[in-house]
Amino acid sequence: MKLSRIACSLALSAALAALLPACLLIRTTEHRIKLNKNGSGEAMMRLIDIRSDAPTDSMLARDYSVMMASIQKEGVTEFERGGRKVLSKQFYAGGDTLSAEINYTFPNLDQVEGLKIKGDEMFVVVYEGREIVRTNGKVRSWVRGSQRIVWPRDAKRLMYQIRETALPKGVSLAPLYLKYGFTPPEGGQ
Repeated sequence: MKLSRIACSLALSAALAALLPACLLIRTTEHRIKLNKNGSGEAMMRLIDIRSDAPTDSMLARDYSVMMASIQKEGVTEFERGGRKVLSKQFYAGGDTLSAEINYTFPNLDQVEGLKIKGDEMFVVVYEGREIVRTNGKVRSWVRGSQRIVWPRDAKRLMYQIRETALPKGVSLAPLYLKYGFTPPEGGQ
C-alpha cells in the first residue's frame, strides 16, 4: 500500500497521517481496543513491517528522519486533536522488520478511526487487497470483495489484525532504526 503520508488499512489515514508521514509502506496493522461503558477507552495500534519506497539512500534517510520527527513532535499534537491522548509510542526492530506501537486513550468512539456504529453493532471495513489475519469479531462478506469485522455494540474488547495481500517492494527502515534510533541521520531532513 503506497502512502503519501501514511495510511493504515481500514481508512485509518487521518489518525496515522498525524503520527507517521512520508512515503511509507506498512505490511500489517494490529488494533486492540478496550471500551468503557461511556464510550471512552484505550487503544493499541501496532504497525508491523514499516518500509519506504524511496529509490535512493538520501531519500530513504529523509523518509526516516521525517517519520522520527513526526512521531516525536508535530504528529502527536495533530493526532491528539479531538481528545485523543498518546500514552506511549515505541519502535522495535527484529531482523529486517521495523514495527511501531502507539498506545492512546480516546474520549468517545468517534475518535477511533475506522470504527463505525450502526444499530446494535460496531464494525470496521476491510477492503479488497487486504486480508484479516485474526480478530475476535465476526467476519462477514460485504460489497465489492470487501469484508466487515463485526462486534456487538456492548463488546468491551475489540481486536483485529489486517495484512496487505500485495505490497510493492520497499526498503526496510529497520537498519536505520538499529543504527540511529530516534536520532535522524545527518542530512536526512
